[in-house]
Amino acid sequence: MTTVTLIDRARQVADDLEAREQRRNGGSRSEARARLARRLRVLPGTLYNLARNRLKKLDAELRDRLTAAAVRDLQSEIASLNNALDVAHQMGLAEDHPNISKIKGHLASAQALFGEAYEKGRA
Repeated sequence: MTTVTLIDRARQVADDLEAREQRRNGGSRSEARARLARRLRVLPGTLYNLARNRLKKLDAELRDRLTAAAVRDLQSEIASLNNALDVAHQMGLAEDHPNISKIKGHLASAQALFGEAYEKGRA
């Protein structure tokens, strides 16, 4: 795999993580990037340069931290959706209720993304 491909993948993962962080906590994209940088223990400028295609090389540690954060986010989302499904069942909602179908759809999507992330990590 070429360095350009690795940087492109890391850029996409970082972009997805920043978008999730922004949706989860609100604020601007730069605030979300700063929160993500703190979580990854890197400087916000590193993520900014990655987003702007200004990194000349991708540090393996940064790539591993991005991948681990993406996996943690997906695992957290799957757990949250499973919990929502349990609560819906405890409330007595029928299996054909629109909310149950919606939760199951989101759960299937998250599990598919998790599978893709796992396969990309192995490649």
